[in-house]
This record gives sequence, structure tokens and C-alpha cells, in this order.
Amino acid sequence: MRKITFIIVLLAFTMASCTKNFDADRNNPNGVEDATPASFLAPVLYGVSSADINRAQLMGNELVQYTVLKGDVPEFHRYVIHASDATYFWQQYYRYAYNVQDMYRRAVALGDNNYVAVALTLRAWIFSHLTDMFGDVPYSDALKGDSLLLPTFDRQQDIYPSLLAGLDSAADLFATSGTLDFNGPVVDILYAGDVNKWRKFCNSLRLRLYLRVSKRPEMNSAAKIATIAANSTKYPIFTSTAEEANLNYTNITPFFNPFFTTRNLDFSSSRAPSEFILDALASRNDPRLPVWYLQTGGKYIGVPSAYLRSMDGVIFATATSALNTTLQQTPRLGQIMSYAEVEFILAEAALNGWVSGDPATYYNNGIQASMQHWGVSLPADYLAQPNVAFDGQLSTILLQKYLAQFFVGFESWFEFRRTGLPVLPVGPGAQNDGKMPTRLPYPIECQNLNSKNYQAVVQRIGGDAINIPGWWEK
Repeated sequence: MRKITFIIVLLAFTMASCTKNFDADRNNPNGVEDATPASFLAPVLYGVSSADINRAQLMGNELVQYTVLKGDVPEFHRYVIHASDATYFWQQYYRYAYNVQDMYRRAVALGDNNYVAVALTLRAWIFSHLTDMFGDVPYSDALKGDSLLLPTFDRQQDIYPSLLAGLDSAADLFATSGTLDFNGPVVDILYAGDVNKWRKFCNSLRLRLYLRVSKRPEMNSAAKIATIAANSTKYPIFTSTAEEANLNYTNITPFFNPFFTTRNLDFSSSRAPSEFILDALASRNDPRLPVWYLQTGGKYIGVPSAYLRSMDGVIFATATSALNTTLQQTPRLGQIMSYAEVEFILAEAALNGWVSGDPATYYNNGIQASMQHWGVSLPADYLAQPNVAFDGQLSTILLQKYLAQFFVGFESWFEFRRTGLPVLPVGPGAQNDGKMPTRLPYPIECQNLNSKNYQAVVQRIGGDAINIPGWWEK
């Protein structure tokens, strides 16, 4: 879409959130002068999804024990996180947030309510990632370019109401049928322009984010979730895997699975499944197990999370199971938000008495939906197993939700911080006093280039430590 060098892209998009503007990109003489809202859609969807999956493999999967690195660094499974580890997220999310802002401005100027609603949905998706990872972040000032070079940091308790207000507005702005107007050859790589599916994504995302802030009484989450769930005509949500927000990678230029060209060694061999997830799957005869992991010597062998550093050499030399290399090609890895997640949200909401319906039914639907997403059949006796059958406990719902969110960005980390579930074992080599980190430290370049506002936010939140809980966690 814009023919500029990688260096310019990196500098422009990195500095937007801290110090610089985007004129080098926006005034590119080789670019499209009057870009349509549609022209931003595919790059944002592919870029953010790829960033999520890329860092899920590196960090997110390690934190919640989908995998354990067989090596000495990095040590995310030991809860060791440095400021330099946060740079990639900051750069990528603000880069695409700026594109969404351009989409929004152009849609408003054209009076295209569908694209205004799409932009509001994508803004909530991206900024919820940012604030859930870092806490207070630049938001209201972040995308103003020349008008504000050094953005202040908004409080998370101000960001979330704004994001949800935007989603609430989007839900009412979408047309009830029809297709997005591309006004050119641009393709919607998520829903092929189906407006009704975009509506369902928007309302399903509302469920996710209202549940996330449900500990905050001022957000009135129970009533909001109840309103969405009870008004399927006005606020449709996912009702099948065919509607879920899954980026089906074509593996044709430019929409490759992010790991398509990665060496098997780099993707798979150095990362073993944790003993925790192997037990969770094997003890339930779960058919997703061979889809996600490979056997070694005819059996599955995991690695304890946060093993002692003194065991690095032994663990590295031990033959263990590994990530299935077919994940490097599958379109199933592109989950943004699944139908299974919606059913598990409704199961929790029904258990809390917020919505009507049997929580067991929602729970069973969620399990079946996840199986369907991964292309496996639900075994006839799976739901009847004693360690699967719904028993009225939130922990039972959250264990299956955890399994269903395998490789879905950092969603399981966010959910663990919200609920403490599933209960993950803490290995003897865990650092950080054995505590799951609750945030990422601000990137080093942000500390250096936006120092005044960085110092102000650090003083406000009580430091830049990884154990400072977010507003919605309290």
C-alpha cells in the first residue's frame, strides 16, 4: 500500500506512541493520496494478528505453560521479563492503531457508518491489548502526530470506558445486512465484506471486554452482558465456528501464516509442552493433543515449567515432545476471537446469574466449538468424563476455556490475571517470588524519548515493575 523503506516504517511507527509523527509515512510521494477506509483493513488485520501469534509463541505460551523453552534464555516461563521484551508489542500495536485512526477519519469524512464501526471495533481490539499488557498507556494523545509529539499516558480506568463506549456505538452503527464497500480491489481477509459477521465480531468482543472489567462495579458489566445476550437480533454474537474471527491464512503472498517460513528447529524443537498441559489433555483423552504436539519415541513427554537453571543442559539434551510443525502452515492458528470463547463467556455469565440459560449447555457448546475449530471430532464419551463433566464450578469452565485459547495471543494470560484460573504449578526455578507477572514494563525507547511523561506515569502507578496489577484486576 505504501512503498517506503523498512527503516522509515520502523522509525515512524515506533515514535508515534512516544515522540515522533507520521509525516514521513503519510506524505510519501509514492503512496496513495486519497486512501479509502478499506485500504487499511487487510494490513491491520494481518499485522496485528501476526504480531499476536508471533509473540504468543515467544512469551505468551511460556507464561501460561502451553510451552516451556528448552534453553537458558529467554526465561518467560520463570517470570523473567525485561523492558526490551516489550518493544515489539509497543511498536506493532501503535503502528496499526495509527492506521485504524486513519481508517476512522476517512470513514467519518465519507459518512460510511460501516467502516466507522469497523474502525471502532479494531481500535478496541488493539488498545485493549496495549492497556491489558502495560496498564496506563498513551491513548487520547497517542495518534495526534504533529499536534502532539510527546503524548501523556491515560489511566486504564479511563481507557476502558472509552473503548467500550466505542464498541457500543459500533454495534448500533453497523447495517443489519449487506457488504462493506471496498471502492476498489481491497479484500476483507477476515469476513469478505460480510457486514453481519462484523456485527457479530463487534458484539462478541463487547462480551470479552465487559467480562474482563467485571470486577469493577462502575462498569455495570453484568447488565451489559445480559443486554447483549438477550437481544440477538439487535446485538448478534457468534453462533458457530463459521462466524468466529479467525484469519484464515492462505499462505499465498502476502498472507502467510507467520511461521510458514520459520525453520522447524526454531519453531518447534526448542519448545516442549509443559507437564501441566500434557496432563490436562492426556488425562481427558483430548483429541486436540496430537494436533498441537508431537510425540517422541512413541509417547508424549513434557517439561516442568520454571525448572531450575541448573537443569538447563539436562533439559536441552532430553528428548521431549514438541509443538506440531503443521501449526506453521495451518489457517486455524489465526484465531482473533473464537465462537468457543463466546460460549465460555456465556457459561460464566449464566453461572453468575447474569444471563438466562443452563451454564452446562454453554460449557458443552464451548468444548464442541473448540474441537470443531481444530478439525477434530468430539469423542462420544468426552463430556461424560468425571474430569470434564460440568460440576457447577468456575474452575471447570476456565480449564476448558484455557485449552480453547491455545495460541490465541495473550488471552489466557489476561484471563489468568482476572481469575487465577486454571491453577498453574509454580516451578522451583521461578523468579519474581513465584508470582505471575501482571504487566509488561514500558519499552526502553519510550523511557528515553518521552521521559517526562514516562516519569509521571511511573510515579502515578507506583513504579514500572511487572507486579503492579491493572485497574480491572483490583
